[in-house]
Amino acid sequence: MAKVGKLTKLKSAIKKWPSFPKLNRTASSIAAANESDEASKELHAVYVGKSRRRYLVRSEIVDHPLFQELVDKSSGEDGTDDGVAVACEVVLFEHLLWMLENAETQLGSMDELVEFYSTC
Repeated sequence: MAKVGKLTKLKSAIKKWPSFPKLNRTASSIAAANESDEASKELHAVYVGKSRRRYLVRSEIVDHPLFQELVDKSSGEDGTDDGVAVACEVVLFEHLLWMLENAETQLGSMDELVEFYSTC
């Protein structure tokens, strides 16, 4: 029954989201597991979900209050020496990055967003 509640919550949140045809993936929002010389000092490693998928995220995103709150709620996750771990589904994390990179602020309160992303 808990899955039904989460699915209902997800469905409700998705209805609030603006539609977007394709996520624009930039060097700051997603990076393959392989490292490159392009990673500069302003990019921070973030490990997401159970699979620990690695993202390189710009400092402006890492410093955003919503991102910081998500990291705080995920504090039970084990990070690594070179990054932090976030307890969130990969697809939801990618959407969060898209919202933050596109200054999408019309989606309700920050508390609701943090609660949603940290419980999925």
